[in-house]
Amino acid sequence: MTYQKIKLEKKEQIAIITLNQPDKLNAISLEMKNELYEALGTLENDDNILVCILTGAGRAFCSGHDNDDPIETMFEFASLKEEERLYHFSKPIIAAVKGYVLGDGAQQAMLCDIVIAGDDTIIGFIGAEIGGLCYGSYTILPAVVGHKQANELLMTCKRISAEEAYRINLVNQVVPSDQVMDAALEMAERIAKLPPKSIQYTKKAMRGPLASDHHLNIVDKAWKDILGDLYKS
Repeated sequence: MTYQKIKLEKKEQIAIITLNQPDKLNAISLEMKNELYEALGTLENDDNILVCILTGAGRAFCSGHDNDDPIETMFEFASLKEEERLYHFSKPIIAAVKGYVLGDGAQQAMLCDIVIAGDDTIIGFIGAEIGGLCYGSYTILPAVVGHKQANELLMTCKRISAEEAYRINLVNQVVPSDQVMDAALEMAERIAKLPPKSIQYTKKAMRGPLASDHHLNIVDKAWKDILGDLYKS
C-alpha cells in the first residue's frame, strides 16, 4: 500500500511509523488514522518485525485533530477502531515524541507501551478546549497517572513539559530533542533481543479493555449532544 499521510520503514526487526504531515505539525486526519490502521495490520502479520516505533516528521509529534477534516467524518474518526488496533497491537510499540504532543496526538502516544520524549516536548489533552473529547483517554489515562492527575489534565486542558510528564509517569525517559530517535532505537533493539513470545504475552497480560461499556455509553451520548444531527449511531 502507498501511504500519503504516514511513512513506514523497516530496519531489520524494527518498524518505524512516521506521522508525515509536518506542514500541519502532523495533525491527525481521518485519512492518517486509516493509514495507521492499515500499517499496524500489515506489521501485525509480519513475523520479521518484533518492535515498532511511532514518531512524527519535523518539529512536532502531533498537534492534535486536523480541523480541516469535514465535520461529517467525525463519527468515523471517533470510532476508536485505530486506537484499539494500536493499543492491542501484539508487539511492543515505542512512541518517540518531541515538540507538540496534543489532543489526539497525546492519545496516540499514551496508547503506546513506552514513551521517550524530547526535552522540548509539550503534552496536552486539549479535547475539551476546542469543544470536543479526549475520548481515547478516559479509561487509560487514570491507569497511567492516577485519577486526580487525569482529572486535572482532562478538565483544565493544561500543557505540561517533558519533565512534568516524566514526574507523573506519563513518559518513560526524557532526552535531548535531537536524540529522541536514537534513544527509541536503542530501546527497541534491546527489546528485540529478548524472546518475542515472552514479550508479546507479557504485553497481552498487561492490557485490559481500552474502553469500558460505561465509557462507550458516555462518549456516544456526548458526541450526539456535541455534534447533533451530524452524529449517527
